[in-house]
Amino acid sequence: MNVRTICSLSVVLFFYSNALQAQLRRSESFFGFHFDFHATAADSFLSKNFDKPYLDSFLRLTAPDFIQIDSKGHPGFSSYPTTIGTTANSFIADPMKLWRESTRKNKIPLYVHHSGLWDQQVIKEHPDWGRLNADGTRDDLKVGYLSPYSSNRLLPQLKEMVDKYQIDGAWIDGDCWATAPDYEEEVMAGFKKQFPGIEIPRNKSAPYYQEWLEYNRQVFRAYLKNYVDAMHSYKPSFQITSNWAYSSMMPVPVDVSVDFLSGDVSGQNCLYSAAFQARCLALQGKPWDLMAWGFTPVDFWGGTHTPKGLVQLQQEAAEVMAMGGGFQVYFQQNRDASLRSLDLPAMQQLAKFCRDRQAFCQYSEQVPQIGMWYSLEGWKKRYDGVYGWSSDMEAINSLLLDAQQPVKILMDHHLENRLAAYPLIVIPEWDAFKPELKKKLLQYLEGGGNVLVIGASASMAFKEQLAVDFIGVDTTVQFHVGGKEVGGLAGIKTKWQQVTPHPGTRIVASTFIQCDENSVTNYPMATVNAYGKGKIGAIYTDLSSAYYSFRSPVFNEIVKQVIAQLVPEQLIKVTGDKAVHVALAKKKNELLVHLINASGDHSNKTVYAYNQVRPSASLQVEIKLPKKPAAIWLEPDHKKINYSYKNGTLSFTVPKVEVHSIIRIIQ
Repeated sequence: MNVRTICSLSVVLFFYSNALQAQLRRSESFFGFHFDFHATAADSFLSKNFDKPYLDSFLRLTAPDFIQIDSKGHPGFSSYPTTIGTTANSFIADPMKLWRESTRKNKIPLYVHHSGLWDQQVIKEHPDWGRLNADGTRDDLKVGYLSPYSSNRLLPQLKEMVDKYQIDGAWIDGDCWATAPDYEEEVMAGFKKQFPGIEIPRNKSAPYYQEWLEYNRQVFRAYLKNYVDAMHSYKPSFQITSNWAYSSMMPVPVDVSVDFLSGDVSGQNCLYSAAFQARCLALQGKPWDLMAWGFTPVDFWGGTHTPKGLVQLQQEAAEVMAMGGGFQVYFQQNRDASLRSLDLPAMQQLAKFCRDRQAFCQYSEQVPQIGMWYSLEGWKKRYDGVYGWSSDMEAINSLLLDAQQPVKILMDHHLENRLAAYPLIVIPEWDAFKPELKKKLLQYLEGGGNVLVIGASASMAFKEQLAVDFIGVDTTVQFHVGGKEVGGLAGIKTKWQQVTPHPGTRIVASTFIQCDENSVTNYPMATVNAYGKGKIGAIYTDLSSAYYSFRSPVFNEIVKQVIAQLVPEQLIKVTGDKAVHVALAKKKNELLVHLINASGDHSNKTVYAYNQVRPSASLQVEIKLPKKPAAIWLEPDHKKINYSYKNGTLSFTVPKVEVHSIIRIIQ
């Protein structure tokens, strides 16, 4: 019996044993489906068209590790016959009971999608529960953190579903990302205790507004802790999370005992969004997954959607799995809460795609190479809300991935403890930092580390280290960047900081008045300078919004050239096709190189779905390794790869990548 046969049998036995064993915990889960429909008062005759045999077939054919279904959406109407609160109009049968029966039959955990702070109906019933705005009006969509909502509606309904349906957990939606400052008297009183004699700030220009936002963040986390702890106390095995908590939208250490982290990647260009959000969750120390919307909405609330092609979902899954996370797909339920018709063969193929990679991806750890700093102080300076904005650095992440750079995202609390492990730290347009962390970064630089600063104002924060003179202030202008050394010129309109380098500062890319290499200016786009035992480079233009508006391979080449100057001996180099993303992970004694085909129309706003991508060209890979590997395999095909090893460099060729290939290097 050959190895490939053994692997195939292992997959079959996995599914078989999974059907026999006890239900998986979320920490053990890897692939699932989410369904919701945000019930309204207009929804009636729920379960009228509920097709249990079809649901059973779907569960049997796709064998997910978990299912999430609607229990209450943002309108505030429960989609099951609750005795607490307000339900949708009428029921033919209890839809949650039908879902529970099918998931129990197939030994699949059942979670519910339940809206948190966003509950429009409960505010109609209790207007004084609405969040109080700065102008004294009540929010008619979201409740106040300290209102009776949590104790009188949220928790009683969750407990009701535990008792009645034995649900296994809850995915609380409309929570951290639905926050805003709450001017309720009790919240303001707590703030005044911390800041006695201070007038409550009513707008972002008022004194102490940042402190007011930070206090609201504390109050939100207390609200979150209250319901999470209450559910764990009521049913210790209950698993619960708040959508987007401790993610890019809430970039802080996990300080509430949520059981897992999760978020839904919506809209278009989701391959890049999934890649960014996965990197924000990967180091947070909790089991995590990301949810891909299985459709692109034409009108979300009107229910007009275009289902995504299989290959789109596979690409998004690959970006998530490469970071070690679980993957789930979201489809809306029918208005009667039943499972709507899906492309079952495609969902089977998607499930197989994920399962084929599970053994290599699940519980893997990321290999430190390029760490991109998600500065909490920078985020706070740019964002005037409580939680919710996920920063412009997503585009910088996309820019680096498109340059075949293996990137990880480090929030403040990651940077503090992991800084020395990374050969290069990238600062993506932040110009505010915790002083103690900036001091550590400069010590890292002086001790031999490497730093790349991207951004007009961000570069100013490292004026001394960059060894350039800053001319005037950054302004938004149209100009051209590049040069022969980076493959040509590209036009751009963005913020630009003019600088003149000191002697010895290396110019990597130039700026031009017009699209003519003879029109070069005296002000470079990018420089590199030695500082202490390390090196620091800067790109003196903002690239976040510009990359999606004026994309050119010149931008990617500039970044590659600057990084090559900073870190000449990079761990991995991939050439042959520029539409391939690279990620590095390890599992036990194996180094895993993820190669993700990022071609396709995902960034085209007029394309809602596509069902094919061109395979990549063959790829040449070079990796620095201290010793010759025992073997190299191409997974999940399990084909042996021939290689050469000379002077600490491993070299080999990878055949075309259809969507996602994994190079497994056994050391």
